[in-house]
Amino acid sequence: MSRRRDDGAGYRRTSQPQPGRPIPKNLGQRGPRDYTLAEEDDFRPPNPKNPLAGAKPAVVIGAALVLLGILALIIFPFLPVSFPSWTTPALIAVVLLGIVILFLQMPSKRRGAGDGAQV
Repeated sequence: MSRRRDDGAGYRRTSQPQPGRPIPKNLGQRGPRDYTLAEEDDFRPPNPKNPLAGAKPAVVIGAALVLLGILALIIFPFLPVSFPSWTTPALIAVVLLGIVILFLQMPSKRRGAGDGAQV
């Protein structure tokens, strides 16, 4: 039996370099998989804030009116209960009221004198 064997990659494992084959430079050194993390690492992922915590109450109310009104307009026709005839116009009015509240909360003037291209 020969001391040389083929490991499938075309290289033969020998103790002597072969002519025409590259000589491994890191023979006996540590590789990238031998790396261990230091125990001093105190990384903690950031805790995302609640998006509603810093919002204006009028913006939250306006968004809730719009979203819930549209959701009610979609769901009510499929329910097996008969609603009064004024339900649909009232829900449309709720959605429009929410849109008006949201538009009134928009700033009327820009802050700063920039052209808007900021990173």
